[in-house]
Amino acid sequence: MRNYLSFMLASNLLVGLIAPPVVWGADEPQLDVVAEPTRILDIKSVINFRDIGGYVTVDGRSTAWRKIFRSGDFSRFSPQEQLVVSALGIATVIDLRSDEERARGPSLWYDESDQPEIILLPIGGSAADWFSKLSRQLQVGGFSREEIHATFIEMYAAIPLENMAEYSALFTHILASDAAPILVHCTGGKDRTGIAAALILSALDVPRVTIMQDFMLTNEAIDVGPVAKMLAMILSKNSDHEIDPVAIEPMLIVQPIFLETAFAAIDAEYGSMDNYLQDALGLTAARRAKLKNVLLD
Repeated sequence: MRNYLSFMLASNLLVGLIAPPVVWGADEPQLDVVAEPTRILDIKSVINFRDIGGYVTVDGRSTAWRKIFRSGDFSRFSPQEQLVVSALGIATVIDLRSDEERARGPSLWYDESDQPEIILLPIGGSAADWFSKLSRQLQVGGFSREEIHATFIEMYAAIPLENMAEYSALFTHILASDAAPILVHCTGGKDRTGIAAALILSALDVPRVTIMQDFMLTNEAIDVGPVAKMLAMILSKNSDHEIDPVAIEPMLIVQPIFLETAFAAIDAEYGSMDNYLQDALGLTAARRAKLKNVLLD
């Protein structure tokens, strides 16, 4: 139990430190959803809120703007921000957080009449080896940056192979959306959601170099140094040994090797991304063609 609480404390502190409470006054958030689209959206209490539109595919088409969004969780959402997000027309929210994460940080939707359909596709939790390992590391403390980095490498190798049912369901819901906008999120919007975005873009034939560029945009969301220092100080109070701020930096950022590891795991098991999408996720040629019709301009 203590291991689990340590991990959940880190998850919630991560969101709280990156997206501190917002006090809304006369200057409420404004978002132009008609003019030139913005890739990184300024939703103060929802970290890493991004649009994956505008990416050119290998055949010269481009991913449609305002169709697929990705972000961290909505546990600190404000009523004013709900109005901004509602203006995006999001009809479905796909929540990749574990059951434990949702219990500790439930999504806030103030106007139920304006609430999108919420689909739960949990990835992680105490049953996942990488989750348990990271929990133990946070509880014991005294780990190095290299050890946390290694845990994240294990996580990225495991997630696409251990959660094929969830990612398959993700595509099913996108295909059933009738082109209505969808938001995919987890807690930080960078790992489970990052893999989801990479799979979607891969299915649309976006070049891998572009997919990596989208993945790395997470690092523009926070100033890692101060956040790592504060997070380490708070986590140290719940660990057996002091936690070094440098050691936890891999928890707060993304690195190319993370996504490369996920791709390598897929290739090793299925031979190629195309095989994985078809054989593991059920994205047949016909379904993939439909996906492109839905999400490409």
